Amino acid sequence: MPLIKFLLLPILLFTGFGSASEISNSVKSNSETRISSSQEIFSYLRCHRQAKNIVINWGMTSIAGVNHFVVYHSEDNDFFAPIAEIPGGADLKYSFKHESVFPGYHYYYIAAVMNVGPAVNSVVDVVRIVSHG
Repeated sequence: MPLIKFLLLPILLFTGFGSASEISNSVKSNSETRISSSQEIFSYLRCHRQAKNIVINWGMTSIAGVNHFVVYHSEDNDFFAPIAEIPGGADLKYSFKHESVFPGYHYYYIAAVMNVGPAVNSVVDVVRIVSHG
């Protein structure tokens, strides 16, 4: 974000869109609003092992504006791939079972795809499976 502010600030000042402090405060408040709403939409994310599967449970504080959910998975906490799409509804609690996972670390997060605006991501949770014994 600082790089964007650094590059846009001279352009916005030159074109007369406000002072440096007004622009800086505007950018800061917009990013704080996004972070705040992201943290407030998900009430929890919990993942746990169940036999050879991993069950992902999440709760919402509000379903207003949520179209559907996308479950993301990673084995290295770096590259995440979508593994399921869950329709939104009137429920505040959701669950998904990732079946037949291999031993190792499994990282998950949920993206709430909104009717309007960008998707809102949950925190990341991790489950370690040592063996299927």
